[in-house]
Amino acid sequence: MACYNGHLEVAKLLSSYGASRAAVPPFDTPEEIATEEGHADLAAWLVASRGWTPLAHLETLTAARALSLLRSGASLHEGEPTPLQRAAGGEGEAAALIRRAAEPWSPASHSLFPAAAREYAVTVMRIGYQIALSPPDDAEARPDWSALSDVWREHVLPHAVAR
Repeated sequence: MACYNGHLEVAKLLSSYGASRAAVPPFDTPEEIATEEGHADLAAWLVASRGWTPLAHLETLTAARALSLLRSGASLHEGEPTPLQRAAGGEGEAAALIRRAAEPWSPASHSLFPAAAREYAVTVMRIGYQIALSPPDDAEARPDWSALSDVWREHVLPHAVAR
């Protein structure tokens, strides 16, 4: 109905939530409907955005929705163009979140990772903490946890935790 009536913003919003663009018999595809009804701008957008995932819809994506998609495991590299490719030159909070999410794990990017990756990061950090506190044969040889935690957080976790 959005394509039939030429509602570009509604079509963008529906698409950003993953609305199907498949034709449902006896109807045509959304692109065909928009073209037949004379909504050239809508038809052009539908063609240009074909293959986008919900995370790629930067124009309608709020920061909260982008965060929700990222934390749910939305891919930065799926679709054509990918959300990361679109965010590379994009402005706004959603684009900035996507660019940050592409960086290696860090305390600053922790909240942008899916739940399983966040849980894994906590587990790996706890392992480092247990290593630092494990009793060595020589009490003088016990590492300083504050120094070890920095090394662990900056050099181990970014390579251990993947998106």
